[in-house]
Amino acid sequence: MQHDTYCRYHREQFQGASLTVNGGVLEATPEQVSAFYELTNPAKAEIAATFVIVNSLLDPATGRTLPLPEAVVQAAQGDTIELPEYGRPRTVDLGPPRTDLTFADVAARLSEDESDPMSRRAEWTVAPEQCDEHGFLSDPGALMFGSGRVPSPEEMRKHGPMTFTGDDGHRLGWASLETRMVRVSQPRVGDTLCSIGAEIGLHAKVRHSRRWLFNASTGQLVSLNDNVSIALDLDARRSIDIPASIRRQLVTRHVPEFAWRLQSIRSTMIAGAMPPPAHMVTRPRLLP
Repeated sequence: MQHDTYCRYHREQFQGASLTVNGGVLEATPEQVSAFYELTNPAKAEIAATFVIVNSLLDPATGRTLPLPEAVVQAAQGDTIELPEYGRPRTVDLGPPRTDLTFADVAARLSEDESDPMSRRAEWTVAPEQCDEHGFLSDPGALMFGSGRVPSPEEMRKHGPMTFTGDDGHRLGWASLETRMVRVSQPRVGDTLCSIGAEIGLHAKVRHSRRWLFNASTGQLVSLNDNVSIALDLDARRSIDIPASIRRQLVTRHVPEFAWRLQSIRSTMIAGAMPPPAHMVTRPRLLP
């Protein structure tokens, strides 16, 4: 199961572009395998996006994590790569996320905000058609969007991304720079899920939003979905400082204390691994 997915967007790509995926194993243990992938546009010699993805072996009947076969671990360990500098996060911390919060903890700190898609609350029940043959939720889009129904491609094309009005009257939008989704537990059919969002980081031009998905039936945290995005003036076609009126709204939902556990060492790579010295980081040999 893919339970930790980080993406860093580098360069926008357009319809008709031919893209190539290369990648390699970063780390392999009996519990999980971490891998790096890069999406490139060979015609333009540019990187479109990079990913760090962590997978574990799961028993589909119970939802429990199983140890990886020793032969698989050894094979992966024999052909690993270093995480390249351009694949490392700029804002998102890839260390262990804070998982001790409850829905009541988060909801008590935040007010309702229906105007922003990253902030509004949602509650829904896991339907049978969203589950696998063992009754576990298998629709990753439901975890990403934090609601029971994922917009169809036709709806997304029709409505497009949400836009706002800046203080100068120009249209404003948000462009994703980095995302991370971490799956913590496995919901089952009939479970009631509740999602809620807030800002765990605010900068001059950038917001770091987090959406928590909780299982109201069991009290467990289901997933965390982080999105780092930059404010864009859609009329002038450039990045801008977050307008004062919009920042005032975001500040009311700014909860940096909910971001991470306090740790003596802050990891910037995969959980439990220290970054190599800067002089040792080179472009790795990637496997097509």
